[in-house]
Amino acid sequence: MTHLEARYGRTRAWSRRERLLGIVAGLAVLLTATLWVWWVGTDPSRTTIQSRDIGFEIVDDSTIEVIFEVTVEPGTPVTCALEALNSSYTIVGWREADLPAVDARTSAHVLEVRTTERPTTGLVSECWLS
Repeated sequence: MTHLEARYGRTRAWSRRERLLGIVAGLAVLLTATLWVWWVGTDPSRTTIQSRDIGFEIVDDSTIEVIFEVTVEPGTPVTCALEALNSSYTIVGWREADLPAVDARTSAHVLEVRTTERPTTGLVSECWLS
């Protein structure tokens, strides 16, 4: 018996069966985690939507055109909320627009938003599945 063994005691040696059970349990946990990540990553109900402001054009004191892109799985109808802001960043116009399903992943849109006063900018607030 060495000095360290005398001081701290001796660890129990694992049997061949215990080591095999530990390896099998570890592999089962690893396989379960891998399958869960694969399932979550390929779940078709988790469609992602991205919108990107391209620009805007002020038509007159009560109208602005918002130019934007929407990226979503082809064939998916989307609804987007558009807003117009004044120089104080107050919302002076709001519109929800239903966008039809298209065959392309990314589609560009130009939509009018009516305002209560002269806008200085227009943008997409958010988009969601219809």
